[in-house]
Formats: sequence, structure tokens, C-alpha cells
Amino acid sequence: MTALQPEVAALVTRQRLAAIEALRQSLPLHDPDRHALDLDADQAFARLAVDHPEACTSQETQP
Repeated sequence: MTALQPEVAALVTRQRLAAIEALRQSLPLHDPDRHALDLDADQAFARLAVDHPEACTSQETQP
């Protein structure tokens, strides 16, 4: 595995999740398919935050 493969895999994952979220947002609120996509997208997004805390937290110190 090269040094860039994990970053590329993470980028592909983020792009897939963004596409899923765009699809979900385009569906009407009462569409069952919209809600079927909720759990998978939300869980995957939460995993991204756990897997990459450095990208989800500010490097600035809090006052």
C-alpha cells in the first residue's frame, strides 16, 4: 500500500457520502426512500468524524 492510498480511499468515501446526501436531499420529505437513506448516510458521516478527528476539530485554541 502506498502512502497516498488511505487518503484516496477517504476521499472516495467522502465523495460517495456527498453524492448520497445530495440524492437524499433531492427527494421529497415524505418519500420513504429519503428516510431509508438517513441511517446509512448519518452513520457513515459519524464514522468519518471518528476516523479523522484531526479534520473535524479546530487547531486554534479556545479562549
